[in-house]
Amino acid sequence: MKKILLFIVLLAFSNVITAQCYEQITFGGAHTTGKRSNGTLWGWGFGSWGELLTTNETEPNPIQLGNATDWNKVTNGVVNTFAIKNNGTLWGCGSNQLGSLGVNSNTQNFATFQQITAATNWVKVAPSYFFTIALKADGTIWAWGQNDTYQLGNSPATAQQLFPIQVGTASDWVDIATGTNRTAFAIKSNGTIWGWGSNPSSIIVSGSSTTSVITPTQVGTSNDWVKMSVGSQHILAQKQDGTLWSWGGGPALGVGGTPNVTNIPQQISTDVWTSF
Repeated sequence: MKKILLFIVLLAFSNVITAQCYEQITFGGAHTTGKRSNGTLWGWGFGSWGELLTTNETEPNPIQLGNATDWNKVTNGVVNTFAIKNNGTLWGCGSNQLGSLGVNSNTQNFATFQQITAATNWVKVAPSYFFTIALKADGTIWAWGQNDTYQLGNSPATAQQLFPIQVGTASDWVDIATGTNRTAFAIKSNGTIWGWGSNPSSIIVSGSSTTSVITPTQVGTSNDWVKMSVGSQHILAQKQDGTLWSWGGGPALGVGGTPNVTNIPQQISTDVWTSF
């Protein structure tokens, strides 16, 4: 009995230690990836598109994604995976539909990590379903993939963009986010928030949901935004004082259903929020 109990204790301790090794966990449409403290990447879940560097439909247990030990950040798309190394290079694997990996190729999927340009100053990636935007250390935003509703912030609208192109000319962006309905948002260093692409439920500008916003357009006049998260038809954003606000449409606004659709930020209670 003592030996059995000792084995159970050691097994539990081993599981705790293994769990503590993950410094970052991120979720995609049906797969999960994590970065361990030793700089390796691991993933599990759906893998048919190569997003876990495998062609297996399902990976029920964590598998290591390649042999590299110098990963810094990992971010999942719906059916692809993006990761930034310690040297600032950006890599992607999985679905490349409509150019969503940004590797200048028409190949539909990659089961090995592909480097995205030769740049060494990438700091954040915000993938959506068929398009991706990314932020560089110099404050510029770059985008690639589907651009049928100007979600890449560039004209003319096109079915696909195979490699990264700059969004506008500004170089003072500090944060980025994408929604699941072909919409992109970004925050500038002066605390203002901007959006472009599809305009469901007036999420960017007041008007029809069929109206697209071609280039980055400021939302409201506030200049104290610090963080955001975008859904299909609404956005949540936090101010410097910790208050949480929402706009767009639907019950997900969290403001009691009134107004039902608005591009004017509505405060969600008077609480100070730490995470959302």
